[in-house]
Amino acid sequence: MRAGALRAARRARRRSAAALAVAALAVPAPALAQSAAAPLDEHSERKEGDGRPPSVGTELFSAGVDLEIAGRTLSYSDLLSENLRTYSVLGAFMPSVHGELYPLARSALPVLRDLGVALSYARAVGLDSTGAGGASLSTSWSRLHAGLKGRFRPVGQRGPVLSATGGLCWIDFDVESADDPSRDAASVSYVTLRLGLDGRVPVGPVALEAGAGYQAPLSTGALASYFRAPSAGGVDLRLAVAVPFAPGLEARAGASYTRFFYDFDSEPGDPYVAGGALDQLFGVHLGVAYHGY
Repeated sequence: MRAGALRAARRARRRSAAALAVAALAVPAPALAQSAAAPLDEHSERKEGDGRPPSVGTELFSAGVDLEIAGRTLSYSDLLSENLRTYSVLGAFMPSVHGELYPLARSALPVLRDLGVALSYARAVGLDSTGAGGASLSTSWSRLHAGLKGRFRPVGQRGPVLSATGGLCWIDFDVESADDPSRDAASVSYVTLRLGLDGRVPVGPVALEAGAGYQAPLSTGALASYFRAPSAGGVDLRLAVAVPFAPGLEARAGASYTRFFYDFDSEPGDPYVAGGALDQLFGVHLGVAYHGY
C-alpha cells in the first residue's frame, strides 16, 4: 500500500511540473520581452527626468566676453581753485573678459565645492582726451579684479544663487601729461580692497542678476596728491539679465556703476582748493558666457 501511494505521488508531481512547463511555453514571447524590459524603461525614465540642463550656480567654471561702452566723470565740490575743472569721457569702447573657477565643484564636500576664484579684465581702446588748446592727449583706461567667491543656494539648485566676494581691484586711468592740472589730476590709479554681494534669480526662461560692493582704496594715484589730507571711499553697483540660448551658453546684457568719493582738508592759500571730489565710472555691456559642468 505504501509503495503504491509513493508511486502515485511521484506521478502527480511529474504531471504538475509538465503542466507548468507547458504554461510557460504558452506565454507569448513579446510579453516576456516587455516584462524583462520594464525595469530598464523605468530606469531610462528616471534618467530622463534627471537629465535637465544643470543650473547656473553649480558649474565647475564659467568664462565670458563682453563689449562695453563706458564713461567717466570727475567733478569737485566747493571748488575755489580756477586751475581745476571737471573732466568727462563718454562712449569709450572697452572689451572685457571674465571667468570663475570652482576647483571642488564636482566633489561631495558641502562648503568647499562652492568656493572659487573670480577674475576679470577690461581695457579701453582708441581713447583720447582733449587738453589745453584742443590738443589730443593719449589716454589709457584699464580695469582688473581678482578675488575669492563663495556661492550659496538657499532653496535648492534650481532657485536663486547668492554669492559673496572679496578681493582686490585695480582701476588705472592715465592721461598723458600736458602741464595742465585739470587734466593731470584726472589720472588715477586705484588699488582697492573690495567686498561684495551678488544675486542671481531665475525668472522663467531668463535670469536677473544684481550686485553691490564697497571698495576701500589702498591707493588712489595722482588726484589725491593735489590736496591736503585726502580721504576716499568707493561703492559699486551692477545689474544684468542672462538669456540661455544653447547648452551651457547664455547671452548677457547689463550695466555697471562705480563711485569714488573724496574729502579734502584744503585751506585758503593751497595751490588747489576744493572740499571734495566725485569720480564716477559707468558702462553698459553686451556679451556671451559659457558655463562648464
